[in-house]
Amino acid sequence: MRICYALAMAGFLAGSPAMAQVVIGGGNDAARHEYRADQERAAGRHDMHEARERAAVGDYRGAAREQAEARQHWGEAREQRERAEHDANRGGVRVEIGH
Repeated sequence: MRICYALAMAGFLAGSPAMAQVVIGGGNDAARHEYRADQERAAGRHDMHEARERAAVGDYRGAAREQAEARQHWGEAREQRERAEHDANRGGVRVEIGH
């Protein structure tokens, strides 16, 4: 009986992977995403200020370009804020088991 048990265990171990990979991630990136969102919002405010200054001196093309850049920065800030919310809701822990 012991021999059968030993053979069964040996067969099981031979058929399974030699080393399984277990990854446990504990980093919470919410703070990093919030920081980047703040930077993008500040860049958007700066671009909007530039747009107003350009419009004041009659450079309407330059003002439109600065406004477009401001909108792009604000869109990126929104994406970073959404990523921060996602990470905060997830708790920052990830467990993967594979090979």
